[in-house]
Amino acid sequence: MTIHVRLQQLIEALDVSVLEFARQLGENRGEKVYHVLHGRLKPRYDTLEKILVAFPHVNGDWLIRGEGMMFRSLPASPSAAVTTDERLRNMEFLLFQLNERVRVLQETADDLRAELQAHRRENAN
Repeated sequence: MTIHVRLQQLIEALDVSVLEFARQLGENRGEKVYHVLHGRLKPRYDTLEKILVAFPHVNGDWLIRGEGMMFRSLPASPSAAVTTDERLRNMEFLLFQLNERVRVLQETADDLRAELQAHRRENAN
């Protein structure tokens, strides 16, 4: 999953507009965030850092590499508490991620089996 997809999921989970999200990062307009969301730009380090400072409950490993859950802890304020829907989205994301890993591992295993069979045929002749 790409960084722009994770950012879109984060904005949806935070239940804020793109403009409000950008303002939380110190941007007056949401232009840069829109470009990232549409894959025209990749976020720079300073942008990722601003996200993690503005939203300290966001899991940096998830944001940067797509590993783990979206939120690492509950936010301090009750109004920003992680809802059941957000937890479900986290679980759905983890299941998707696990399914993708299983698919990649299965493809790798299939490729290795094919190489092994080809190698055995070469050695048999």
